[in-house]
Amino acid sequence: MSNVRKYQFAGSILAGDLLHLSEAIRICEVAGADLLQLDICDGHFVPTISFGEEVVRRTCQVSKLPVEVHLMVSRPDDWIPRMAGMGQFRMIFHLEASHRAAGVVQAITRSGMEAGLAINPETPTSAVEPLLPYVHNICLMGIAPGFAGQKLMDTTYRRVADVRALIEKSPSSATITVDGGVKADNAAQLIEAGADILVVSSGIFQHPRPEASLKEIRTAITGAS
Repeated sequence: MSNVRKYQFAGSILAGDLLHLSEAIRICEVAGADLLQLDICDGHFVPTISFGEEVVRRTCQVSKLPVEVHLMVSRPDDWIPRMAGMGQFRMIFHLEASHRAAGVVQAITRSGMEAGLAINPETPTSAVEPLLPYVHNICLMGIAPGFAGQKLMDTTYRRVADVRALIEKSPSSATITVDGGVKADNAAQLIEAGADILVVSSGIFQHPRPEASLKEIRTAITGAS
């Protein structure tokens, strides 16, 4: 266990039963998630539509876990004031969705939240380098964003290692998140490549025993060390 890089699990309720979100939150808590991630999908940047600020506010009120918001939206600038003050500690937006990413980072920070920067699988990892000193987190999508249940893309491991190398040669202390396709059979390799946070969604809610899902992934990580 001592050789395993320190890591966290973020439970994403997007793959849960959207008619019973409180139960989805409870499952993530019981399963042993370290934080919750709420995916805000606008039907434009990604084809799906998920939920908005009221769900964020209520989740922050009832959850025992810290909450982060992942904006999968076309105009992140518009969502920052709408989401400010809801109780989440971090807001992640997509580099591909903004022509003024530095301004978005500043706006998130001024709103009292940690700023996170997400990139899609086809975006070069070098694109995050100019903003590394100003963000708390880099979120690498391991799948095409917006749909839970996809298989992790094989290129993700190299992309994690590339971003880890960029962070280590910069003044940044940003963490690395992998979002999408995380399962027991790939989690250890992602941690080994340099990931700090693994987002698990379908890996929880499509598991035969959701409450035991993260324990299974932890066992796979420690067993592979």
